[in-house]
Formats: sequence, structure tokens, C-alpha cells
Amino acid sequence: MKNQKTFITVIIDAYGRKQFLEGAIASVLTQSLPKSKYEIVVVKNFKDRRLDSLIKKNHIKSVFSKKTGVGAFIIDALKISRGNIISFLDDDDRFAKDKLMHLYNEFENDPELVFYHNNYIVINESEKTVEALSDKNRYKKISKKLLIQKLGFNNSSISIRRNLLTDNLDAWGMLNLSIDTLSLVLAIKQKGKIRADNAELTLYRIHANNSNINLLGKTAMFTEFIEKKILLYKRYQEDSELFYRLSKGTEFEQQFKRFFIKSKFKYNIYSSIKNKKIKSTLKLSDYKFILSRPDKQDIILVILSLSPRYIKKKLVNRLMESRRVLVSSIQKV
Repeated sequence: MKNQKTFITVIIDAYGRKQFLEGAIASVLTQSLPKSKYEIVVVKNFKDRRLDSLIKKNHIKSVFSKKTGVGAFIIDALKISRGNIISFLDDDDRFAKDKLMHLYNEFENDPELVFYHNNYIVINESEKTVEALSDKNRYKKISKKLLIQKLGFNNSSISIRRNLLTDNLDAWGMLNLSIDTLSLVLAIKQKGKIRADNAELTLYRIHANNSNINLLGKTAMFTEFIEKKILLYKRYQEDSELFYRLSKGTEFEQQFKRFFIKSKFKYNIYSSIKNKKIKSTLKLSDYKFILSRPDKQDIILVILSLSPRYIKKKLVNRLMESRRVLVSSIQKV
């Protein structure tokens, strides 16, 4: 590893969304790091004449993938990449101009580093900074309890050694959604060096079509919202179970188990709203575990799971409306 020349591959993934992709690409093309030290690979599931022309004009590698899981999507991009450092960028985010220079130096100077997570600035659709959600000292102090929550979030802040991908292709092939968390759990499993950096090198965008804020447009219907949530939490549950299995034997095993069980609660709650006859997959052991050391959210999940359907519908409808208000207020910054 020490003798291998550092070369970065930036993988930009775009799944059915074109609106921000050009900006993401531009942010990588204008990096302060010499272009001889990095490459760009765009992996997407659509064709667009204007974007494809832009990609070709700038000598960017491109992959058209029909895969549905994001892990298989990334594997397709990996096949045509040559970097020993892989940096992820979602299509709706951007890199700060010195991100890759900073990243290059971090990995070049520390051959033991396998996982790097930089701080980020939150922006809205108009690329205005959302000060209330940005924090210059986000990673100044991270407790063991919050490490997974903070570092297992935001793909566009994460860069890893290539071997975390190539040595774990089976795991990546099973991944539905969470590049960030899988990267972290694999680094933990490998016992590699993990670094959290307060340098704000990523612009993380919140918008109405963001995967974390589903169907919050004015025309969103409650039933459609529920159906999207069911699909989302089914995939999160599958991912969380994968992370829990991979984490066994590590000091974070119990935390990953808790995330897995929480995802089961959420999936069951939304599923029971859609169909009152659906049989819960929750077990008594799940209740015992989540109530062993509960936080506020744990207690709410337990109460909701045992509540009548009409109460669940009422509370989830209130959640949907509050999320709409949140997104709307962010766009007005």
C-alpha cells in the first residue's frame, strides 16, 4: 500500500434524477487538484443527449446501468475505474473546489487510513447555505454512541480505499441504499483507520425530491406517501440487517443491532397503516431489546407499533405535513 501511487476515482451516481447532475460534474471538473491525479466516473440509469454530450466532451467515463440496488450500481462503476481511492458524490450534491486536493493529501500521507469523512455545508435547491443545519464543529467531539450516526451519513462526504469495495463485492451487491453506512461498517470490520474531518468540503443539498424527504410536494397524497415509506423502510431493513451481520464481533455490534430493530419497527408501522390485516414481523425479543436502553424515539416506536391504526394514520399524517413545512422553509432561506 505504501508504494502505490495515490489516484482518486470520483464516482457520481444518478438514479432517475437529472436536475442537479451537471452541477455535480462541474464541481469535480474545477478541482484544484491536477487532473492527472483523479478521474470521474458517472453511473446513471438514463440517457440524456445534453448530459451525455457534456460527459463525452470532458472525457469523463460513463456507465449506463439497469441495476436497482445502489451497491450493484457502484460495482458497475468500479469495473471501469482505476483509482485506489474511491470518493462518492451523489448527483444532487457538490464538492468544494479543494476537496480532492485535501483528500489526496490525507490518503497520501497516511497509508493506514481506509475511511475518510469530511464535514459538509447544507444547501437548498438554489444553493443557498442553510446555516441552521450547517456546523463548523460537527466532528470536533464524537462519542462512540454517535460515531455511526454521524459518520454513517452522507455519501458525498465519504472516501475509502478501493479494497473496501473489491474485498467485499458480495456485500456491496446486496446493498439497496446506504453507501455511507456500508463503507463505515466495512472499515470497522477491517479495523482500519477512520478519520472525521471538520473541513467543510461537501455541499449537501436538501430539496423536495431528496431521497431522505419523500413526496413532500404540494400534490403528495397520503396513500402515496405511505406506499413510498413502506418501500423505503423495507430496503432500509434489508440494509440494516446486512450491517448488523457484518458488524458481529466488533465493538459496535449492539448499535447496529439497534438500528436493524428500529428499521423493523418503522417498516411494520407503515405497513400496518396501509393494510390493517397485515401480520407484524416484530418479535417479543425485539421489544425487549429496544426497551433495554430506550431513547425517546425508541419509546415512540414501541407505542406506535401497539397503537390502533387510526392513531398511526393521524400521527404519520402530521409528520408528513411537518416535513412539507420544513422543506418549504429551507427553500426560502
